[in-house]
Amino acid sequence: MREQGENKMKRKSTAVWAAVLITLGLAGLAWFTVPLGWGVLNAGNAAGLLFSAAVLAVGALFPQLRRWFESERLRKGKRAALRILQLALALGILWSAVLTGCMIQGAADSVPPGEPVTVVVLGSKVNGTEPSADLQARINAAYAFLVQNPTCKAIASGGKGAGEAISEAEAIRRGLVRLGIDENRVLLEDQSTSTLENIAFSQKIIREHKLPPKLAIVTDEYHQFRAGRVAEGYGSEAYAVPAHTPWYIFSACYARELLALTNFLIL
Repeated sequence: MREQGENKMKRKSTAVWAAVLITLGLAGLAWFTVPLGWGVLNAGNAAGLLFSAAVLAVGALFPQLRRWFESERLRKGKRAALRILQLALALGILWSAVLTGCMIQGAADSVPPGEPVTVVVLGSKVNGTEPSADLQARINAAYAFLVQNPTCKAIASGGKGAGEAISEAEAIRRGLVRLGIDENRVLLEDQSTSTLENIAFSQKIIREHKLPPKLAIVTDEYHQFRAGRVAEGYGSEAYAVPAHTPWYIFSACYARELLALTNFLIL
């Protein structure tokens, strides 16, 4: 009787875990698929889609997997493997939480009132000659800051990548001028291909034009921490002018930044 009760509880817990995993897997697949509708496929949502598919598969096969892990044959080895997998998953979640905290902290480091700064607008994808949704958000944030700080000049930073008819820097400049910023306030840095080059090449322009050495970096909230640390690595004090990432591409951008920030901090 007792054994029957235990088996019933085990079947119930198995069904609950399977349902939770299947729900999480389907939700993840939907969340990471949304950016595809706006032409965004990068390492972030690709990894997210693969992980979500794996969670869905584990959920669908959970009853069989549980029986396999609890079988007598090779029980000790299988349990050790399961513990290692559980530990790796827990560490991954913890690491993601730490990086998310860093991103939040980086976006909160705003420019002190009256501080002389040079605005550096970091590039993002251009669709032909038009800014992507992500880049338009950065242009809008830069515009708002430049209106509030009329003595500041900006450096539009970003080279020309695949599928782009103009450089990211030129798209930023056109976007700011279209919104009403005097084109003489916007300098171009159109050779960079990474955040490191964005900062390094912009610093060269700052020195050439004798602009304030402190930076007000305009980029997405999730990207501010890494951009700020890159600037510090080059000896510049940097503040954040965060752009709000459109919700429909956030999953791809955030997941990609987790990978990029891990690479930056570890390597």
